[in-house]
Amino acid sequence: MKTKLHLGRGVAVLACAASLAGTAAVVAPTAASAATSCGNKSVKIHPEGGKPFNYPVKAIYVEGGATCAEATKVIAGLLGGGLPTGWKSVTPHYELPKALAEEGLFPALVKKGSKKVKFAVHGG
Repeated sequence: MKTKLHLGRGVAVLACAASLAGTAAVVAPTAASAATSCGNKSVKIHPEGGKPFNYPVKAIYVEGGATCAEATKVIAGLLGGGLPTGWKSVTPHYELPKALAEEGLFPALVKKGSKKVKFAVHGG
């Protein structure tokens, strides 16, 4: 009787371990698609009929395969009045860190399919 009980416990332990291993395999790809920081940049804005100027952008993050170079082009396009084809500005549903919010910065989000560019700019 005791042998069958220990055998049943062993099977349960193996099943639990296999379940945890499967969970780790499912979580791993999600971690790979996490946001990548591009830091703070000064983006050159080319307004229509105006002189180009540099505009500070903080806390730039990219997700879903977007690159930092692509983020710079997209942000410049958004702030200059002409987003690159396929990109759209959407309402951000995240909060900035307290220090950035205290500087008067506001969150911004631009998407193209699974690609995302998140950043902070001064509000007007």
